[in-house]
Amino acid sequence: MDQPHCPDPSTGWGRSRAAWLALPILIALLFGFALPARSAPPFAPTSTPDRLATPVVPDNPTPIDLGRKVYYNDCMPCHGDRGQGLTEEWRNVWVEDHRNCWARGCHGGRADDGGFPLPPTIPAVIGPEANHARFESSTDLLTYLQRTHPPQRPGALSVADYEEVTAFLWHENQRAETVINPTLYVMIGGGVTIVAASIVLIYHKRRTSRSG
Repeated sequence: MDQPHCPDPSTGWGRSRAAWLALPILIALLFGFALPARSAPPFAPTSTPDRLATPVVPDNPTPIDLGRKVYYNDCMPCHGDRGQGLTEEWRNVWVEDHRNCWARGCHGGRADDGGFPLPPTIPAVIGPEANHARFESSTDLLTYLQRTHPPQRPGALSVADYEEVTAFLWHENQRAETVINPTLYVMIGGGVTIVAASIVLIYHKRRTSRSG
């Protein structure tokens, strides 16, 4: 049986076939050189957030927004920017000469120290280590804060500040209940009492009039 005939490249048909096979390669090379090289996007460095920056309060703040500001002013130095407590990592965020809170002249409890004495450890107030489950309601937390904080002057904040920072902490610990305003609670309780007394009085009058 005869073998298939391979075209001789030296013949006209062979040269023509070789040219057709080379044509796509030539076109691809031409387009490759014609297209402008796509430059890589410029490197955009990510900025490191300032963990000591004052929180921005929106135009129409919620109690949680206001409580975040109270926390920044009155709680964050000891309890951390994320509520993690006075950890070594958090203290290292501060300038170098403020990192040892128990150094002489600071909060070590010595006679010549400028600040009130700090305990060796200050606990977390946000997250699983905060042990917020011991507070059954936000009102319990509010009462606790008013009685114990700030440690150097318990009860020194305004009622609004205590309510707002309680709202913030309750929210950050993913507790669903909202803060009960004690003043509003008393007003509602008094109103319910008045309504109940009025109903009893009307009922008593009707019975009296019927029996008469």
